Amino acid sequence: MATTAASALLAASFSAAATDTVYGTEFGTGSSYTTDILDTSVTFYAKTGTSKKNLKDAVFSYKPAQDGYQGVGVSPKKGSDTTVGEIDKNEWIIAKFDDAQVISNITLGLLFNGPEYGDNKEQASITVTYFDNSTSTFKLVATGNATASWTGLGSVTNLSPAIQDLGGVWSLDNPFGDLAVKSFSLTSLKDKSDFTLYSVTAVPEPESYAMLALGLGLVGFAARRRSHKLYA
Repeated sequence: MATTAASALLAASFSAAATDTVYGTEFGTGSSYTTDILDTSVTFYAKTGTSKKNLKDAVFSYKPAQDGYQGVGVSPKKGSDTTVGEIDKNEWIIAKFDDAQVISNITLGLLFNGPEYGDNKEQASITVTYFDNSTSTFKLVATGNATASWTGLGSVTNLSPAIQDLGGVWSLDNPFGDLAVKSFSLTSLKDKSDFTLYSVTAVPEPESYAMLALGLGLVGFAARRRSHKLYA
């Protein structure tokens, strides 16, 4: 019974640790939002500024959802705002993790390819800092109603067509490969590109999966040995 219970507990832990998702709707309207993702603290910051080295606090803001996808954007604390509820040029959302995290998915919304709102091939820029402190910058560019280009790893999938009054929602799966990250930032590099952050999903590092699998294997081995002794 003990080994069976232990095995079930490990299996449940393995399943529970599979993924963890944070949604933009949870951020509120402050300048930062802190939560846990896979038992690791992560803080999201709203910032404005022309240079990442000299950013000012901003606030999270929202515009009405399209096609049911509600994302979060950025607005300055003071002054005018290009597009309330979206991430425009010189606006940033920055995520910082306390411990290594492998990002399995980032989903962005309201990224269109041109005719819908008069913006041409809107694009999102994502800069990631890995846990060895190296950095990379990637771009997601809407190229059609259901097509987009992504310069990073993994793949991009359309979840809601980039058609006016629909979501223009793009799912980036495994955007940084299996490399653990300590932070990433989202911004726009073009005047007429803006978008929202819908969600971020993390998975355990591959080493964590290996440890869980090893634990399940050891429990199974112990159970088999005990069963053999009982019936020997």
